[in-house]
Amino acid sequence: MGQIGYLFNLFFTFPIFNLLMMLDRMLGDFGLAIIVLTLIVKLILFPLTMKQLKSMKATQALQPQLSEIKKKYAKDQKAQMEATQALYKEYGMNPLAGSCLPLLIQLPVLFGLFYALSAVLTSAHTVHDINKLLYPFIPPFTTMPNLHSVFIYPFYHIPLNVPDPTHILPILAALATFVQLRMSQPKTQPGATPDATQTQMKLMQYISPLMVGFFGWNYAAGLALYWTVSSLFAIFQQYFVTGWGALLVTPDFLSNKNNNASNGRSYTGDRSKETKLLARAKEPEPKVEAAGENGPVGSQLKTGSHTNNSSSNRRRSASSRRRSSNNMPKRNASRR
Repeated sequence: MGQIGYLFNLFFTFPIFNLLMMLDRMLGDFGLAIIVLTLIVKLILFPLTMKQLKSMKATQALQPQLSEIKKKYAKDQKAQMEATQALYKEYGMNPLAGSCLPLLIQLPVLFGLFYALSAVLTSAHTVHDINKLLYPFIPPFTTMPNLHSVFIYPFYHIPLNVPDPTHILPILAALATFVQLRMSQPKTQPGATPDATQTQMKLMQYISPLMVGFFGWNYAAGLALYWTVSSLFAIFQQYFVTGWGALLVTPDFLSNKNNNASNGRSYTGDRSKETKLLARAKEPEPKVEAAGENGPVGSQLKTGSHTNNSSSNRRRSASSRRRSSNNMPKRNASRR
C-alpha cells in the first residue's frame, strides 16, 4: 500500500469502519447498521449535495441560452467560452464551485464507505483481522461479528458478506439507480436537438444501472444494500430540489418503438364488421330538407319556396298575356 492509500484509509476508511462496528454492537443487526451508517454519511454530505443539485437545476434552466450561444459561435470556441462565462456571471453562477467541488468532496467519503464495507464483508476472515482495524477506545471482539440481518432477510438465514441468492437487493439497487439518474435529467422539449452532454447523460442512465446490478449480483449483499439506501436517499433529495425530472417521460427507445409499431400496424379487425361499414358507406345519404321539413326552420324554408314559386308563376302568366296582346294587331293586319 502506498502513501496515498495509507492516508486515504487513515482519514476515510478506518473512521467509517469503526463507526460501522460501533453501530453493529449498538443495534445488534448488521444490515440495520449498514443502513444507519449510510444515512449518517449522506446527512453529513447533505449541504454539499444540495448545493450541487441547486447548481444543476440552475444550469438546466439556462440550457436554452447555452444552446443559442453554441449555435451562434459554433466555429469560434473562444467566443463561445467568453459568452458562456458572461451568461454565468450575469446570473451569479459558478459551475465549478456549484457542481464539481461538492462532487470531489463526496467521492472520497463514498469510496471510504465502500472500502470499509469491503474490509468487514470480504477481506476480514478472522477476529484478529477485525480487531486490528478498531480504535483503542473500542472494545475488541471475542468472536466474529454476526453478518446476518433479520431486518433485511426476516425469512432467510443469509449473511451479507456473500452475494444475495434471492437477487432482490441487486435488482433494487439497479432500479433505484435508474430512477435517480432519470430524475436528474431535465425534460426536453419535443423536437429539440440534445447536445453532447445530454446525450452522454442519457447513455449513462442506462449503463450505470446495469453496472450496479452486475456488481450487486456478484459481490457481497451488504454492498448492494448500501447502494440501494444511498440511491433512495438521493431520490428523496432530488425530488425536493428538481422534482421528478424526466422520470415520468417515456424513454426514447420506448417512444421510438411505439411510433414504429403504430406506423407499421396493419388492420386485423373483424371482416364482418368491415363489410357492414363498407355497405353503410355506399348507402345514399338522406336529404336534409326531408329531415327538417317539419321543424320551424324547415317550415319557413318550405313556405318561402312555395311563395317564390307562386310569384314566379304569376310573373310568367302576365308576360305571356302581354306578348299575346302585342301579337293580336299584327295578325289582324295580315288578314286584311
